[in-house]
Amino acid sequence: MNPLLIVILALLLLTVIVLLLRANKVKNDAITRLLLEEQAIVEEERRMFSFLHDLGEAISREDSHMSMYRLIVEGAMKVMESAGGALYLLDASQANLVPRFHSDHCVPLVEIPERVASLAKSNPSAVLSFLRLHSVTMKEGLLGDVFQSQRVEIIEDLRKDARLGKMLSNLQVGTTSMIGPLSFGPKKLGILAVTAPKDQRSYSANDFEVFKSLVEQCAFALANAMAHQAAAEKKQIEAELKSASDIQCILLPDKAPDLQGYSIAGKNIPARVLSGDYFDYIPLVDGGMGVVIADVSGKGTAAAIITAMCRSVLRFSAQFSTSPTATLATLNRQLYPDIREDMFVTMVYLVILPDGSLTLARAGHTQPLVWRKKTGLVESLKSGGLAVGIDKGSVFERVTKDLTFELESGDCLLLYTDGVNEALDSKGQEYGEERLHAVLSQQAPHGPQAVVDGLIADVDRFLGGRRGHDDITLVALQKS
Repeated sequence: MNPLLIVILALLLLTVIVLLLRANKVKNDAITRLLLEEQAIVEEERRMFSFLHDLGEAISREDSHMSMYRLIVEGAMKVMESAGGALYLLDASQANLVPRFHSDHCVPLVEIPERVASLAKSNPSAVLSFLRLHSVTMKEGLLGDVFQSQRVEIIEDLRKDARLGKMLSNLQVGTTSMIGPLSFGPKKLGILAVTAPKDQRSYSANDFEVFKSLVEQCAFALANAMAHQAAAEKKQIEAELKSASDIQCILLPDKAPDLQGYSIAGKNIPARVLSGDYFDYIPLVDGGMGVVIADVSGKGTAAAIITAMCRSVLRFSAQFSTSPTATLATLNRQLYPDIREDMFVTMVYLVILPDGSLTLARAGHTQPLVWRKKTGLVESLKSGGLAVGIDKGSVFERVTKDLTFELESGDCLLLYTDGVNEALDSKGQEYGEERLHAVLSQQAPHGPQAVVDGLIADVDRFLGGRRGHDDITLVALQKS
């Protein structure tokens, strides 16, 4: 064979071998790169699952919100292999994004004021202190724009983002970030962000998808934590209201007092857990008895507190006078400075002296009713009077007067709050005075307890078993 041909064939063979080796190396490098990318994705998913597990554990433990915020930010930083992170949440006013956790190395995501930038030259921690305290409106700057758009973003270079304003920080140079809105259903919650130096971290398309998923999971966790807290607070409030209701029940008479020549019955039914009505029997020093029924404007805790104050002051004041008006005047002067302008107390205070005589004063309350056994008719006891807490004293004492009256044997006096006559059925019809008079006339021959029970039962039938919107309180007094 020609020696030159042999050389050419040898060179061709060598070239083929070299090309095959190069192709194999490229293939191996590609496989290695794909394996590394796959490993990176698997590792990212592992970090993600670990983070979600920790987040679930935190919710089940009902960790404090501050612990939850830290866990979310530090977990997001770990999953996304980022140097810094921040969490901003919408405040109670639904107007501002408040920093709930800002890591030490998270670069500014809001505009830095000139004074803070100047201060930072001598005090590097000034910027971080500002970032941890500074809120932004939900339409302001980069955070506000992401919050409004509800889109997750990758920002390649924060320094170049015009939404951060003109006072940019050197910390933002060469920094990349991913920012996402936190929302659960229609409820917008806030913003989650991670940051990293561009020369150390470049967020890929896969990173972007993982971050989007992470944002969704964090929003779900926050919504659950908020629901847990709301439920816990509701449970605590209900427990406190129950305790307050129990105490309020203790303050009401547990049984009727022994009254020579009279029998008496009373009942209070709160519209809610706490009542703004109350009634009381007050033993007087001369052997007489004070009977009071009262209705505080409004409902709930504030009204319940006023009833307790009213009861305490009245019990003390009643021992110094047998005049109902004088006692109520003292009560009014004591309570007036402590009652809000939009609150007042209507009440009737009746004094039964040892000789059996009856005197009452009416402070803006519904007029007492008397069923006369002799005629079978119901009449109103009319007397002027101003509600407690409206005037500091002079007008109240001028218009509120004692009314002395008599009951004959079998006659029945009824004191009641407007939760009875103003009760509304499902059609908006009022129970009314006419129906009240009819039931009083029907039940009075059977005694004061029958009057109280009969009226409560009739109001319940009128409401169709629904709970009334106002407290109901009744006191019936009958002469033997």
